[in-house]
This record gives sequence, C-alpha cells and structure tokens, in this order.
Amino acid sequence: MRTALHTVILLGMIPVSTSLAQDVTVRAFLDRNTVGVNQQFVLSVEISGTQQIESDPVLPDMSEFSIFLSSGTSTSMQIINNRTTVSVTLQYRFQATKEGTFEIGSVTVRASGETHSTDPLTLAIAAAPPATPPGAGGERGDEPEIGADDLFVTAEVSKRRVWENEPVMVEYRIYTRVDVSSYSVTRLPSTAGFWVEEFTEQQSPQVERVVRDGMQYATAVIRRVALFPTGPGTKTVEPMAIEAQVRVRRRSRDPFEDFFRGTSLLGTNVPVIVASEPVEIEVVPLPQGKPAGFSGLVGDLSIDAAVDKSQMATNEALTLTIRVAGEGNLRMVPEPEIAFPPDFEAYPPDVSQSVERRGGTVVGSKTFEYVLIPRAPGTVTIPSVALGYLDSGRGEYRVAATQPIDVTITGEVPAGPVIGGRIRSGIEPLREDIRFIEIAARKFQRRGRSPFTAAFWSVLVVPLIAVGGAWGYRRHRDRLEGDVAYARRRRAGRVARRRLSRARSLMSVDTRREFYVEVARALQGFLGDKLNLAEAGLIKQDIRARLSERGVPAGAADEYLECLDQCDRQRFAPTETSVGDMKALLERAERSMADLDQGLVR
Repeated sequence: MRTALHTVILLGMIPVSTSLAQDVTVRAFLDRNTVGVNQQFVLSVEISGTQQIESDPVLPDMSEFSIFLSSGTSTSMQIINNRTTVSVTLQYRFQATKEGTFEIGSVTVRASGETHSTDPLTLAIAAAPPATPPGAGGERGDEPEIGADDLFVTAEVSKRRVWENEPVMVEYRIYTRVDVSSYSVTRLPSTAGFWVEEFTEQQSPQVERVVRDGMQYATAVIRRVALFPTGPGTKTVEPMAIEAQVRVRRRSRDPFEDFFRGTSLLGTNVPVIVASEPVEIEVVPLPQGKPAGFSGLVGDLSIDAAVDKSQMATNEALTLTIRVAGEGNLRMVPEPEIAFPPDFEAYPPDVSQSVERRGGTVVGSKTFEYVLIPRAPGTVTIPSVALGYLDSGRGEYRVAATQPIDVTITGEVPAGPVIGGRIRSGIEPLREDIRFIEIAARKFQRRGRSPFTAAFWSVLVVPLIAVGGAWGYRRHRDRLEGDVAYARRRRAGRVARRRLSRARSLMSVDTRREFYVEVARALQGFLGDKLNLAEAGLIKQDIRARLSERGVPAGAADEYLECLDQCDRQRFAPTETSVGDMKALLERAERSMADLDQGLVR
C-alpha cells in the first residue's frame, strides 16, 4: 500500500518536474499609464521561467521626471494542465515630479545565462491626478482611490536663506484626511552637503487638527532634524517617503465576498506610499575678515574657564574646565589653543557635549577638561582663551574670550630641568617620575632535573591535538556537503567580503552604479545565506519581521535596511555622489553586516 502510494506521488511529480524547464521571458509594465504630479506609480519587471536571476535588473535613468521610493520582490508558481510556470516579479515604486509625457527605456535583466531586454513604456504625468471612473480599479480591485489631497507629507524648513554652517530646522509632517493605522519610513533623504543633527521624537506623535487650503486635516510631526550646510551654493533638502497603512471600506460587487471576509464592517488596510517635495535652500558663503581663533560656528557663542583650586603644591594635579555654550553646531567647535605656562605639564582633555533643540534652533554646550601638573613653585597665570564666531543675525564676526586665571603653587624648586607647557601624549619618561617596584623575590629552579620538559609534553600532546583537529575538520566537511543551510551560513561572511572587495575596486564616479549594485548584492547575499533564503525571495517588508524573530536588535535591522535603501536610490534614481560618499557607505555596510551577524548568533 505504501509502495503504491509513493509510486502515485512520483508519477504525479514527473510532469511537474519536466515542465519546469521552460523558456525565460521578461516583460515590464506599469500599474497605471497616467498619474498626477507627486503621485506614485509602480514599474514591475516580471521574469517568467525561473525564480533566480544572476544580477539585479538595470533600470533606465528616470530621475528627470521621478524619484525612487522603494522596491520589493515576489515569487509565484502556477500549475495549469500539468504545466508549471514559475516567475519572479520585482516592483519599483516611484513618485512623479514633472508634468509631461515620458518614455521609460528598456530594462535589462540577465537570467539563465542570457541577457533579456524589455520593450519601452510610456508614462503621462498630468498636473492634476486623473479622475478614477466609477467601478474602475484594475488590479486594485474595488478599493477606493486615496487622492493626493487625502494623505501627504511636507518638509517645513525654518529658513530658506542661511549662512554656511548656520542651522536649518526641518520638520517632516504628515497630513491626512483618512484613517492611518500605522506608518514606516521607506526612504530617508540624502544628507550630502549637510552636517545632520537628528532629534528623537516620541514613539506616539502628537496629533493636531488644522485647516489647510480650506480642508481639515489631522497632522503630526514624524521627524525633526537640524541641517548645517557645509559649503555655499544652492542645497536641496531631498524628499522623505513613508508607507502608511490606510484603513478603508471595500465595496465589492460580490455580496458573498464581504460576508466571508468581514471587510464591510472592519475594513481593510491599504498600503499607500507618499513623499515630501524637495526644498531648495540658498547658502551664503562666510564673509571676509575671519578673526584669529575662528571656531567655524555660526550663531551665538560664550566661553568660560574655571579651575578646581587656586592654590596647590608642586606635582599636585589641577583640573582646568573650559565650557563653550551657545547656539549653532557646537559639535564642530575645535579644541581651544592654550599657551600653558612653561612649568605646567598638561594632559589631553576629556571632551563632553550636550546638544538639544530649543525653539527654532540648536543649543547646547561643549566642555574640555584638562589635567595640569605644576612642576615648580610660584604664581602663574593661565592665559585667556578666545574663540571667534559669526553672529548670524548681524552678519559680523565676534570673539568670545575667558578671563585669565591666577594659580599659586607652593613647594620646593626642582633640582633638574622642568619639562612643561605642553600636552602629553601617552606615557613619557619625564624625569623618570614613575618607577615600578618589585615586591616578591625571584624564584630560581635548577635546570635538567625534571624529565618532564617542554619537549616531552610536546611529543605527548601534539599527536592528540592533530587527531582531534582532523576529526573536527572531517566532521565540518561532511556537514558542509550534507547541510545546505549550514554551508551557506559558514560561507556568508567570506562571500560578502569578496563582493565588498569588488565594490571597493569599483569606487569611482565613472563606475558608481556598478559600485552600488555590488554593495547591494553583498548585503542581500549575506542575509540570504544567513537565513538560508534565495536573494530574490528577500522582501524588505518581511526582513524586519524575520530579523526580529531571530532576536536581532531593532537598531541593527534599521541600519541594514538603510544601507539597502541608499544603494537602491543610487541604482534607480542616481544623485551626485563622491568617492568619499562611496567609502562611507562601504564602511557602513561592513558595520551593519557585523552587527547583523552578532545579533543572529545570539
């Protein structure tokens, strides 16, 4: 009976296995051919006949009329008349930015050893969203259309014209007239050309009711940042995209569908991706006539100095605290240049800083603590410390300075020369002021008495270690051959390092697209090998859930996904980038994979 059953199963599998060998076809299609400015559209690339592709599809440059938002992957298998069809579909979501009719060029895909190209597509972008006729819905079924006025995100800046290194506060707000149950950030704006100070928001944003353009909205701040432009010129605050889960009522023409699915009462969640519009900021170069000791800060600055004691003995430690406070990018304030008295020995300072948002600007402080050791008696003066800054309101330079500090040193004059007035680095034998004392007496042992010498133990133990090592290596090899998941986990790091090494060789402006493709392959391949999943089956929406189930910290997962998003932006909607940006991404990808590996091992 069991043999007959196995035979039936095997016979049933024969045509399925045979039909899997089929020709590979590739096609590209849009979810809609006409969209409005600032609306989203999806470009899908379907590869039929295989579930594996050798490399990511090469998309045409669409930056003239759209902004890349996110990407996803899905696989499917259909069995019709004993014929099995497998396919993988890659979806790329964009936001339209320019009115007109545009051609989307061919998409190139390499699969099954051959290169395939799709037919060009045409996309019409209108100034206003196209009207949806009653009963229309296409692949979206009978779900109601979420209009551009129903849900959107704005980037609100505090200033449009600033000095170089002057802070610009940016608030990203969500406005909605529909029921948003949750949201997640799918694309963070690029920070090229800015020093960024991120401010932590509450887990539950504070919702307000406002009237905008004659319509009532619920609004909340979902992200706050301070941007410090690092150079003059016109800078762009790039869009931030979110995916919101909108609860809507489905109105199906089939009454039984609503009855069984229960959607007529509770509704269903529809994912909607929206993005803010880019904002341009004019950055004015700093004026001429920078004062000596200019700190680079633009805003307001004060500085004060204090010592923990004003009278002390020679060779006794003294702490000098210099505190810089005010408004602006205080993290960039350099260490003050201090001409210490020649009789003082100074150690490198301990630096601490505190930054917070207050009103429409950034305030805080930066503290330098020096440990000083006087080597000779007398009354000495710690000189004034000055730092220059640009008063952004007046547009002129100012100098903040401390008061000189007098210190009285008591004790005897040293016999030898005094070496001071400088910062010590590391351990230096200054006048041999530290000497190590031996307390215990040395133990002596006569040589040649014991037969149990090192050579004896080496001859005895080395064969045992060799046998154990051979047995462990053989067990490791057997497991590599029989356990695919184990083999992929073991080689994940080696394969990722090889891909990152290739990406490092492509680190130039001319091959920047190939660079980002290789980094993305390293990231996706590493996680796929660790989880024993096909790279094409890694869906970003599921990655976070899978990593959370394996106990990976949320911060490590966020860093990994942000690296993938940055690669996607540069591959599908490239912006200006430099070799320094590529190097920073490469280092960030290496750190994210190391953190991911550590989290998966737990």
